[in-house]
Amino acid sequence: TSLALVNLLAGAFLVTATYGFEPDVTVHIGFGVSIAVVLVGLAMGYFGYTGAQKQEEKLGLGLLGVLTATLAAWTIIATAGTFPDDTARWLVFASGLGHVALAVAGIISHEAITGAAAPRRRAPARRAPARRRR
Repeated sequence: TSLALVNLLAGAFLVTATYGFEPDVTVHIGFGVSIAVVLVGLAMGYFGYTGAQKQEEKLGLGLLGVLTATLAAWTIIATAGTFPDDTARWLVFASGLGHVALAVAGIISHEAITGAAAPRRRAPARRAPARRRR
């Protein structure tokens, strides 16, 4: 679930940056964020394939880690001067949406693998109202 959180935060930040900053600033932000995300994705992919006990965990965490790293690597290439800033800005936006989609896929696969939903808080027990004396 930590990979899902990284994807969600990076994706939301990149999507927000697309509308919050000028194209050249957005491209530089996309470049920097993608470098960090590619490192996290590679680490999670490695630990997913080597450290997981079940085959489903290897597929879930390992594959999502590699897909995250691949998307971030493409964003690095797109923002490193390959495209003009106006085009790269929208590629950063698309990358952000891709990271959000990978976050949703990570949460769904985690729930499917573990077979248990996240723990929920119980509502406190209600007491019966006190009776009035006449």
